[in-house]
Amino acid sequence: METITTIISMTLSAPLSYNTIILVFVVFIISYVSLLVGGGGKKSVANAAANRLPPPSPRGLPVIGNLHQLGSLPHRSLRSLAAAHGPVMLIRLGQVPAVVVSSASAAREVLQAQDHVFAGRPSLTIPRRLLYGCTDIAFAPHGAYWRGARKMSVRHLLSPPRVRAYRAVREQEVDALVRRVLEQACGAGGGVVRLSELLNDFAKDVAGRIVLGLRAAGDDGWRGKVDALLEESNVLLGAFHVGDYIPWLSWVSHVDGTDARVTRAFEKMDRILEEMVDAAATRGREMPLSDSGEEASGGDDAFIHVLLSLQQQQRQQQEEEPTAEWRLSRDNVKALLEDLFGAGTEATIIVLEWAMAELLRNKGVMEKLQREVRQAQARARRSSSSDIIVGEQDLAGTGMEYLRAVIKETMRLHTPGPLLLPHKSMEATRISHGHGYDVPSDTMVIVNAWAIGRDPEAWESPADEFRPERFVGSGVDFRGHHFQLIPFGAGRRMCPGINLAMSVVELALANLVARFDWALPGAELELDMEETTGCTARKKAPLCAVATLLP
Repeated sequence: METITTIISMTLSAPLSYNTIILVFVVFIISYVSLLVGGGGKKSVANAAANRLPPPSPRGLPVIGNLHQLGSLPHRSLRSLAAAHGPVMLIRLGQVPAVVVSSASAAREVLQAQDHVFAGRPSLTIPRRLLYGCTDIAFAPHGAYWRGARKMSVRHLLSPPRVRAYRAVREQEVDALVRRVLEQACGAGGGVVRLSELLNDFAKDVAGRIVLGLRAAGDDGWRGKVDALLEESNVLLGAFHVGDYIPWLSWVSHVDGTDARVTRAFEKMDRILEEMVDAAATRGREMPLSDSGEEASGGDDAFIHVLLSLQQQQRQQQEEEPTAEWRLSRDNVKALLEDLFGAGTEATIIVLEWAMAELLRNKGVMEKLQREVRQAQARARRSSSSDIIVGEQDLAGTGMEYLRAVIKETMRLHTPGPLLLPHKSMEATRISHGHGYDVPSDTMVIVNAWAIGRDPEAWESPADEFRPERFVGSGVDFRGHHFQLIPFGAGRRMCPGINLAMSVVELALANLVARFDWALPGAELELDMEETTGCTARKKAPLCAVATLLP
């Protein structure tokens, strides 16, 4: 999901290492030499740029540019820099120029008005090696393959009818989550529930059934394999590869072991994905590709089976359409599975964890949400054979406005990927924001969605306060039309899995607050709200709370 945060922060927050020592020494030598001999080249560069107006930029250092100014949480540092230099700002990540966008109006221009220009992705070494040449959807370069893969995913995997078809899976897994909470609440821990742990398992169980056709109770050992797949992938997708930003120092990643670690991780992940694809292919079930189905078991028609069916159909059509723009290879299937599983799991965990943390800190909000959802629960008990969960039919319509407001407010303050995946300009252009700034072709563009979500010009003060009421009756949504709230991005590069992710989050959160009263553990007077350093912004300290079953 949004990797530029970790790419920078892992390098800057790590203790001094062999990599760092080499880098500092080489930077010193190159900087010194460049100062001695670089005067002649500056005049020609100045002449070439005489008619261009770049965005304002903080002063950087030779070779490393502005890397030293970004700290361990770059989205926060970039917000501070933007306060001094403006919402459209130019920085240098080593030798790579990057335009940072920190306001809703500037984001609208990049992601809507000039979406066709900024639809590219920068080429990054580690994603390219881990994601089969970036043949997923998130990192794939703009072109025929990306268009085909995205169209196929939206039509056959992520369309609203297909998402509705997995309703039974979501309700069964939320039912299991509620039961696990109850077990811990009634256990030997004094009613303390390890929420972060349970939400992590819940998100993976849902994705395991929908994406891979697996279920924890019946597929022994799969969750451990997926844990290894997901955790190592998330760490390495955010790792700093020197050559991406200072090309002539690319050898450092070989010397310090980064390249070897990526190779080992890829081989391990590839073996896991091969096992899953082989197992699905052995079952031999080809699924109908109609979007009209309303029910699903979460097994036979999991994403993996749909992808294999599409691959088989393409093979059969190859003689009829030999010049088709793209073909779905086995590696493509694995890349898409990795993308779909990882992105869906991470977003679900982050939103639910932060939502529960904010509710625990804001008792009035918790009580108001509980009143709304418990009315739906009462209706569910009269109309359903199960008294364990609030079903999706009880959440439909306009009667759950406050629940959705809480989720929106959570994503506004705690954007799952604070810096959206970086874009790239595919041609030279001009951003008209402010005085109008020129952006050369092949320039990286970073949208600071976290800063936009807290921009006092876009939100009523105090913008940093958790107040869901700001969304009640406002019509502001996160589906790419209101640029003050873009946790999933906007435009053609917007995350296509938004409907699936939100259906899981709404159902799970509604049931957690409907079935239980929640409080902080007795000795915990203040909740630690520090976030992790990484490509996504999880809560750093595991979330624990006391759950009391509603009578």
